[in-house]
Amino acid sequence: MKTKLFVVFLLFLLCVGCSSERQFLDAGWTQKPAKMKILVTKPTVSDEETLPDVMDPISDWFREKVDHAMQFNSNVPCVVEKISKKKISHEPLNMSGVEVQIPKVEAMSDSFDIYMILDNVQMVFSESSRTVGGSPVGAVMVVPAGGAAMASVASAGITIKGESTEIDADYVVYDVKSGKRLAYGHLEESVFHEEIAMEQGWYENVRQLMLKILGNTPVTRF
Repeated sequence: MKTKLFVVFLLFLLCVGCSSERQFLDAGWTQKPAKMKILVTKPTVSDEETLPDVMDPISDWFREKVDHAMQFNSNVPCVVEKISKKKISHEPLNMSGVEVQIPKVEAMSDSFDIYMILDNVQMVFSESSRTVGGSPVGAVMVVPAGGAAMASVASAGITIKGESTEIDADYVVYDVKSGKRLAYGHLEESVFHEEIAMEQGWYENVRQLMLKILGNTPVTRF
């Protein structure tokens, strides 16, 4: 039993180590900004034929959903705009052995306290399935108090077919006055959905992505 537990633990560590998610948040960022600007570049989509008509053009849809997520989850006035990838440069940064491309812009307006940039956004759609219920497959020996051992066959659960949507992105948050990076990194957010519309799944991806980036910052602390 100890050997099996060790193997499971080792596999868990390997999975965690393989994740390309990396985040940095400046612990000194405690002051709530008065106004924020978010710049988003056009996402690339793995299979544009799978996108519902409501998501076309994808750059407008993405900007709108980021704006919507901020309206309902932020306590800071926020302006969300599209920006051409030609106006974004990158600074490669090694984060725990993984190279992350930190987005940069040439100039920031002092009308805002902080700038956030979302770049290298990739949207991936795939057919997927998941198992719910049941217990690990195999025979389990059950020994009642004062009784003989009985074999109990574990159930495998129910497999549900559905779809998975995933959004990957590089991001950075700048203090406009000092030019200091307050937060930066690379995130991947995936959602499995069985019955909801695909467009709802994509929006949930965007919402969760924004909360992962800003959830522990003064921007979303009410």
